Formats: sequence, structure tokens, C-alpha cells
Amino acid sequence: MPRRIITFLSDFGTADWFVGVVHGVLHERAPDVHVVDLAHSVPPGHVNRGAFMLEAAAPDFPPGTVHLAVVDPGVGTDRRALAVAARGQLFVGPDNGLLEWALAASEAEAHALTEARHFRHPVSRTFHGRDVFAPVAAALARGEGLAKLGPRVTDPVRLPFAEPVRHGDALVGHVVFVDRFGNALTNLTAACIAEAWSATADDRGFEVSVVDRRIEGLSRSYGDAPVGTVVAIVGSSGRLEIAQVGGAAGDRLGLGEGDAVTVRRRG
Repeated sequence: MPRRIITFLSDFGTADWFVGVVHGVLHERAPDVHVVDLAHSVPPGHVNRGAFMLEAAAPDFPPGTVHLAVVDPGVGTDRRALAVAARGQLFVGPDNGLLEWALAASEAEAHALTEARHFRHPVSRTFHGRDVFAPVAAALARGEGLAKLGPRVTDPVRLPFAEPVRHGDALVGHVVFVDRFGNALTNLTAACIAEAWSATADDRGFEVSVVDRRIEGLSRSYGDAPVGTVVAIVGSSGRLEIAQVGGAAGDRLGLGEGDAVTVRRRG
């Protein structure tokens, strides 16, 4: 039987001991699991960014993976803690919209974490990542049933989800993330572009506009054009990206989350 996987996403950074001690709890409670750090660079308290990163990463993991996500500015308040079964995987984190991709699935089943026997005691008021979420993630990886963690939740906190909008001959989306290479990822997916026009549309037949830049055609790779060229490409996450060959498009164009990106068919 393959080892179970627990992924770990947080806004803890790596300068302190917080990530390390969560690993310690995971290995204490589930010594046979394989822990994968997705990222700990989420800006402090930036729930939307964490939700996007979890959505981008989770589909690449096998069924049965447990995703531990902790971006929790409401720690110590009356916000609920959740475990969610969805898309063949399990998700553990605060009830603040961080688990949006899981909750958006039609078959999603969410439970509040109320069974204190699963927690690490005493439970800190400020570090539920260590004392609540990590022990529960370990319990799920060991095979604990979702229903044994607490009651079913039918009103989880959801993030407002802005889908691309069709305006006449244009499909309008926005930048949702700028990665460390300066590539600006958008909410315009290959699937929604294909649905808007045709799954057989030639990549060269599109025009992409962002800020004051117009880009003709979709590139097949980051190196399709000369160094310094700004290109549009469908990246590994299945989303349209604005990139610069040999540079950082985000810095060059001043792109940030929320900036509009428009796709049209040329001609």
C-alpha cells in the first residue's frame, strides 16, 4: 500500500519554528505518512491567495491525499474549524473560505472539528495549526472517518468567486496570482476559452489585452518569442498567463491581482 500523503500550506513563512513543529505533530501522530510542503509564503492572513494556491496544487495529488491548509487570521475566535471530503481528497483548515476549491465541488461533505479527543492538548489560543488542524489531518491520514470528527456543516464560509465574463466578442477575466518568475496567472482557463469559442480554435487566432499591451496569439512555450517579448500562454495550471521571455511580466507591466485581462478572436 502506498504511503498516505499530507500536504501542508500556510502563511507561516520559514524564518520561525512554526512549520517545523507542525511537521513534528504530523510525524508523531502519523509516523508513516509522507508530508509535502506546498508553500509557506502566503502573505500573512491572505485567505484568497492561500485558496488559489491550494486550488492550483491539489489536482496534481493522488486520491486520498490529505491537504492541511492554515491561513487563519481568525484563530482563537468563534470561527469554525473544518474537514472536507471532496474531489477524492480530504481538506483540513479554518472555516474562512480557504478551502473554497473543495467546498465548490458538488459532492463536498464538510464537518466541523469538535471532537477534542483528536486535538493536541492543551490547545493554544493562537496556534491551531499545531494543536487542532495538524492532529486532525494526521487522524484522517490514518483512516479516521470524517463523521467522527464532528457534526456535518451545511453553511461553510465561501469566497466570492468571480468567473470570466463574456462581453460581446470578448471574454474578460483578471489576474489572480503573480508567481516568483513574474508570470501573471489569470482566472481565464483553457476550458473556458474553448467553451467561449471552439475547442478546435487555433492558438494563433486569439488576441489578449492587459493594461496597455496587446498580445497576438497564444504561445506554445515561454521561449516561443525573442527575449524581452511579452507573451500569453496557457501554463501548467491550465490558466492563461501573461509572461515575458527572459524576464518578469508582472514587474514590467506593473501587474497585480484584479487587473483585467481580455481575450478576443482575431479578425
